[in-house]
Parts: sequence; C-alpha cells; structure tokens
Amino acid sequence: MKIVSLDAKELKKYTVDPEMLQKAKRPCALIIKLKYKGSFYDFAIPIRSNISPNTPKYQYYPLPTRHTTKDNYRHGIHFIKMFPVDKTKVNRFNMDGMFYQMMKVFLDKEEKNIIKACQNYLLDYELGNKPKYSTNIDLLINVLNK
Repeated sequence: MKIVSLDAKELKKYTVDPEMLQKAKRPCALIIKLKYKGSFYDFAIPIRSNISPNTPKYQYYPLPTRHTTKDNYRHGIHFIKMFPVDKTKVNRFNMDGMFYQMMKVFLDKEEKNIIKACQNYLLDYELGNKPKYSTNIDLLINVLNK
C-alpha cells in the first residue's frame, strides 16, 4: 500500500460526483486491485483527520489521531469517499516528518486488515448498501474509463 495524492488537474475529472472530496494533494491510501462487480480496479481511499463521531465504524479504518483531529472526531481511511484511479496518474505523497513516518509504520502493519475492510465495504456497496454521502463508484469508473 502506498500513500498518494492527486493534483488539481487529475482530481477535476472526478468532480462530476458531488460527494467526491475536492482537496487536491489530500493523502490517500492507494490499494491495488480491489474487486468490484467482477472486475479489478485500483482505488484511492482518502485519509481524513476529522471523521464525525457519528460515522459507523464499518465506513472507515481508524488511524492514530493527528494534531488536526478535533476532540471526539476520528482520523482514518474513509471508505465512503473511495474512488477508482489510474495508478500511473497519482503522485507520491510526501511522508517526511515524524507523524507521517509513524503513520506509514502503522499502515504497513495493518495493511492486510485495511485491504480486507476496503474489500468488504465494496462488496456491501455492490449489494446496494450505499451509505449516505458515499461516492458514486459506478459513475467514477465510467469517468476513469473515458
């Protein structure tokens, strides 16, 4: 698993989905080859520092809290905002700094669990269990394939 980001130009094509996060250069976990509707896609899953305390636990994978995380909020990999990507068009995220190095160690240790949780989210999504505020994966796959 790599930590990547998209530049503003690449991110712009995904803005056809109003639930797509708009912040360019946001760190995302890049997971190669998750299965969705019988095909395999590369997915970027945004890392967010202020996931609402009301968010069900199956919608994100918790990460160690960072200094920008508000009280009672969660820092994590937010599944409902995942989107398919062309892995050749993502940028390596700068992991310099002690916090990012600590987070990378955590992500490496938890990689199998994170991938399993993402795949489970996609299976549930496929079955029609689409959480409110989730990205439209089918629409974003069409955008990716253009």
